[in-house]
Amino acid sequence: MQAFLCTYRPRSINAKYTDRYQERIREAFSTYCAVEQPLDTPLYGIVYYFHNQPNQLDADNLSKPIWDALEGIAYKDDLIIQLRHAGVINLRKTDLTVFDLSRVPDLVANDMIAFAGTKDHILYVEFGSLESEMFTFGHTAKEDR
Repeated sequence: MQAFLCTYRPRSINAKYTDRYQERIREAFSTYCAVEQPLDTPLYGIVYYFHNQPNQLDADNLSKPIWDALEGIAYKDDLIIQLRHAGVINLRKTDLTVFDLSRVPDLVANDMIAFAGTKDHILYVEFGSLESEMFTFGHTAKEDR
């Protein structure tokens, strides 16, 4: 599993994201991750956007620019990301401590905690080997169970 943080405001697939945005994503990736050769096996991908400022970015359009930016350095083609999960979390309404960071690499977890009180934008990006049990159905809230 590879995970990293980026503290730049994310761009939507509907917005004109620039080469500079893609460069920032690549820089963040290389700060936290070490991939000797681009991966070429099926992957899952997660992008969570934590923010402290109002925004209109929706989860639907959040991840595609990030996966495009990582082509060629993290993996050969973003087509191998066969399961994608994205979320937008308002830190003014949700405390970061409600999230389980125990499986996140220490550097990423520590930085995420530090950034939560000091940065307006935090992108958490994770990808790794896809396993069939990752495809699940019937997610419900605790009160619905």
